[in-house]
Amino acid sequence: MDILFIGRFQPFHKGHLNTILSIAKTADKIKIVIGSKQFSFTKRNPFTFEERKEMVEKSLKKENLKNFTIFGLEDNKSYNKWFRELIKTAGYFDACYTGNKLVKTILTEHNKEVKTITDFRRSKLSGTKIRKLVSENKKVEKFLPYETLRVIKKTNGLERIKNIYKTKEKRIFTIGHSTRNIADFIKIINEYGIKEVVDIRTIPRSRHNPQFNSDSLKEILSKNKIRYKQIKELGGLRRANKHSINTFWKNNSFRGFADYMQTADFKIGLKNLIELSDKNRTVIMCAETLPWRCHRSLVADTLVSKGFSVTHIINHNETLEHKINKHAEKYKGCLVYK
Repeated sequence: MDILFIGRFQPFHKGHLNTILSIAKTADKIKIVIGSKQFSFTKRNPFTFEERKEMVEKSLKKENLKNFTIFGLEDNKSYNKWFRELIKTAGYFDACYTGNKLVKTILTEHNKEVKTITDFRRSKLSGTKIRKLVSENKKVEKFLPYETLRVIKKTNGLERIKNIYKTKEKRIFTIGHSTRNIADFIKIINEYGIKEVVDIRTIPRSRHNPQFNSDSLKEILSKNKIRYKQIKELGGLRRANKHSINTFWKNNSFRGFADYMQTADFKIGLKNLIELSDKNRTVIMCAETLPWRCHRSLVADTLVSKGFSVTHIINHNETLEHKINKHAEKYKGCLVYK
């Protein structure tokens, strides 16, 4: 018997795990469909498809479960199209388990058998309640499998959820291109649903990684339906003022950029960035992999001070929620570091 189990798994919790383990007692094959594949970093869907897939896959493997396959399925306003895509993606199944009322209705209308698990008590355990508890700074570890906790830790997921509730989904990403090949870079960009890359390198070229020269990068991104724009006003390599008030920074490069952040040019660049982020999910790009080694961490400080969440992309399924530098202070509408 082939059994389908559909959920958003935001996050994958012990209720989901126990349901699948119960299904596995009688199923020959379990087809797990992760819904709302295209959504992430929202109140309802904070985690990406790849993050959720890792939660599910590694949790089940830890339980020595092998007879399962994982699929992703995007939401569709047309229920008929959604059903056709489900069949195309997952193939034949004998029955389906789901806690989603709409999914139950759609499958029933298409003459598919829908079942429930009696020990999956949604009134006591649900992704919605877990996310709400996180936003209230309450402990949720007891509700989550070990592998889900591991993914959440790697993605700084608890801070992500808190930031989503706090900033109402106002978010800008950052990334360092480093030595990645271009295919891997685009894959990462797509994983996070990014549609606009903002280059904040002062010199948008790389002798050792020519795939990230602005002309070639813009062309390949365009082919993948991702916009590219350089905002030179956010570029680094700025000289420190002789009488700099940013006394916290001992590194001349960081002190120089901190001084530059008080200028009209920086404010123009920041305004352009924010306007772009209002239209598309946006990432600012520089060269360094680690954000604390790059001036984009100072740009992130300014964004956080203006009510944004900033997510640093380190790698696949590895992110960091930015926390403003504790030495940053507001001064005449800008940030200074003392």
